[in-house]
Amino acid sequence: MKVPPVKPHFFKPIQPGFKHALNIPLGFLKYLTGHEHEHAVLKRAGKKWLVKVNGHRLEEGWEKFAEEHDLQLGDMLVFRHEGNMEFKVVIFDSGHCKREYAENLQEEEEEKEEEEEEEAGGGGRGGEEKRKNEEEKRNKEKKLILVNLFLNAQLDPIGFPTVTW
Repeated sequence: MKVPPVKPHFFKPIQPGFKHALNIPLGFLKYLTGHEHEHAVLKRAGKKWLVKVNGHRLEEGWEKFAEEHDLQLGDMLVFRHEGNMEFKVVIFDSGHCKREYAENLQEEEEEKEEEEEEEAGGGGRGGEEKRKNEEEKRNKEKKLILVNLFLNAQLDPIGFPTVTW
């Protein structure tokens, strides 16, 4: 027996023509039944973008989201449906790594400064070792997410991959 996912995901590779609209995979639409499809909310890094939904296409508002995130051909987006037509979006670059943005870099800079302060206060090499361990853990988590995405991938009727968890 197949159990529907609580927060279903789908991923979309960025392909030519993506700047003005993006198609939601047809196979994913079954998770959106009962929801009003007039607008969707895309969420990333604490910000929200209102996007018009026309059938299975994200249209008005999508161009602004794509521009603000500097989406490029070959990028991969993972959309997690949070309910009520809200989607958390994770962006991977063409090298299959999570895209870093200015707000991420600022957070990392602050963390690095805190670690340096700890080391100066007698933390020694322990802070550096801890940072390496945390970085290794994050890299393993990223790899696990991608492996799960590809292992759980299914194709919709058009041939686009969808993911069920």
